[in-house]
Amino acid sequence: MIEPIRLLAFAFAGADLLFEIDSNGAILFVTGAPSGFSTAATLTGRPASEFFAAEEQARFMVMAQSMTPGERQGPLQITLASGEKGTLAMCYLPQSDRISCTLVRPGKRGRLGGSTNKDPETGLVDKDAFLAAAAEHAGGRGAVAMVNVPNLPDVCAKLSPQDAAGLMAGIGANVAAMGAIVAARLSQTRFGIVSDDPRAAKSLSEKIQSAVRERGLGSLQVEEVLMSLKGRNLSPEQNVLALRYVVSQFTEGKIKAVPSTDLAVMFDKMMEETVAKAQAFNSTVADGAFNLAFEPIVDLKTGFTSHYEALSRFEAGKSPAELVKFAEELCLADGLDFAVALKTFSILEGDPAITAKIAFNVSGRTFADPTSFGMLAGLLAKKRALAKRVLIEMTESAEVPDITAADKAIQSLRQMGYKVGIDDFGAGAASLQYLHGLTVDFVKFDGGVIQRLGKSPREDALLKSVLATCNELHIETVAEWIDSADKLQRCKDIGFNCGQGRHFGGSLAELPKDHSMMQKRNVRREGERVSWG
Repeated sequence: MIEPIRLLAFAFAGADLLFEIDSNGAILFVTGAPSGFSTAATLTGRPASEFFAAEEQARFMVMAQSMTPGERQGPLQITLASGEKGTLAMCYLPQSDRISCTLVRPGKRGRLGGSTNKDPETGLVDKDAFLAAAAEHAGGRGAVAMVNVPNLPDVCAKLSPQDAAGLMAGIGANVAAMGAIVAARLSQTRFGIVSDDPRAAKSLSEKIQSAVRERGLGSLQVEEVLMSLKGRNLSPEQNVLALRYVVSQFTEGKIKAVPSTDLAVMFDKMMEETVAKAQAFNSTVADGAFNLAFEPIVDLKTGFTSHYEALSRFEAGKSPAELVKFAEELCLADGLDFAVALKTFSILEGDPAITAKIAFNVSGRTFADPTSFGMLAGLLAKKRALAKRVLIEMTESAEVPDITAADKAIQSLRQMGYKVGIDDFGAGAASLQYLHGLTVDFVKFDGGVIQRLGKSPREDALLKSVLATCNELHIETVAEWIDSADKLQRCKDIGFNCGQGRHFGGSLAELPKDHSMMQKRNVRREGERVSWG
């Protein structure tokens, strides 16, 4: 028989936190390093869902309540309350009334029991615990205060080791005595608190100065950031993005001091910086390494152009991987998606003679990643005046592990007025799952499906039934790779609404202007009439 201590060691080799829950999701037992996941003093009896971001809590509870003895779930990626990505695994042992769970945090592994999460000089918690607590209260009535004392190392260097240790302990004691939700040492010279009382948060600087003056050292220079945790009209994901942004900027010395503000202001600032970075990316590749080409999507009943798909085009002979990597280094989780969106809006805003509709692609990874999607949603919200002229195609839907979360993201864009659809759609069971789980405006069928039209009566019948389902759900259907008159006729006969492909001519380097708007589109001729209304 394996010794229990050895089993525990095996478990901790692969996880940071071990906990057990009952069928209602309440914690029955927990061990490991909980301070990286929660700031609660006692976890037993609390809902385990508190470990996770608000948008993930329902998902966790559905999984827990649907498990049966002998079943395992995961490992699967899940967003923690801090906004970080974690990995969750669950096991419902046979002949047991509890579910065993493991959680792994990203980054460097700490000691069991969370002992490394306390600063040994001040006794305050670390940056991760600070972020977790702040994220939990983001959007509420509390406040964050952060103070930098840049000359603190120089002062300590002039003191004896005993006096320097006493100074740091005194600072820690004064900050801890404020009674904040969490008190942290963010870096060698920076400290922060999360308080449910915004007025109390303003005294952080004075508490640190008091510890310095008590030792006869006079006042020190301080840099202070005060921020309300309120986030006007921000989603929970965007609140966490703004919070992580300002903490990161402060701890890296990029923010010296900020007068009292809130998360919404910081999110706007973050969006401005991100747009500027994306514009710099566009400028870098504007010499021909990155352009947009426009391929028409044609209404098969009328022969008129419905809209155009914006397609990325890179310099001949040059790998796009370098450019994508460059965009990612600009702190954009999916930089090319963001850059294409930004360039699309620039085209629509830059020339009033262009009145066409444009569709651009957004990868499934962007929909699945709260950080990437939060940034894109922020841009789309700012540009919602153009929503009626923009369509969004979700590509690589296999990259979406959580259909419910993806649908929530899609609906938020549709509520802004954007048309959203699924690209690379097939006729199989997986595609039907997307039809059931995602409420969309259109689906674009993969070219491979179109190329097989007429070759298998069984496959044609299945495709026809899917098209009929789309029609009943008022979902427009688009056929890719229409490269001949025969393919065009087959797509019309089986029930597609729109088509795309070489049969309708090549892609355009520029969108048509007003003079071509009402021309009927013939092969190798361009015209455009607004539909999909």
